[in-house]
Amino acid sequence: MPRTPQFHRETALNNALHLFWRQGYHATSMKDIEEAMDMRPGSIYAAFGNKESLFKEALDTYFAMVEDDFKSTIAKQPSVLQGFRQYLKNIAKADEGCAPTKACMLVKALLEFTPEDKAFSEPVHAYLDSIEAMFTEALSEAQSRGELSRQSSPEKLARLIQTNVIGLRTMARRSISQSNLEALVDDVVARIIPVN
Repeated sequence: MPRTPQFHRETALNNALHLFWRQGYHATSMKDIEEAMDMRPGSIYAAFGNKESLFKEALDTYFAMVEDDFKSTIAKQPSVLQGFRQYLKNIAKADEGCAPTKACMLVKALLEFTPEDKAFSEPVHAYLDSIEAMFTEALSEAQSRGELSRQSSPEKLARLIQTNVIGLRTMARRSISQSNLEALVDDVVARIIPVN
């Protein structure tokens, strides 16, 4: 059997990611996967393994997207804290054409799997911990630059920001108006991101 071309593999994986993101793991059948990826079962198994391994690879890809989005947003701003403000504001402006849902795929997975289902729950917890660590690292950098007071705890602020990101993404699913969502983001930013 010829190897799956890299471009085709990435496209197929992206299609699977969007399917799992929209429907969740349990609600997605192999037939759904075949249709979304435009691949036959044998080709899917040869390229990605079973449904579980495909889902885990989709989670890996999603985490990489989140990481890239955060780091590029921070890098484009004149300060780390302005980067955090912009990152939170971007949540309200998420383009539904790019994402199947405004909800975070990791949070959806966290709610879908029980703690006993370690094959799925442990990687999801690890990704969320990594996001919190990424926020902490950026806030520590802000502190070293004098953007954040020495009395502030980067770890606590990172956890608070992550909690609000999860909340904002959940609110975005409620079909509230764009203007109300943006006002909510402004309130969150004003309350949790220090202004120097």
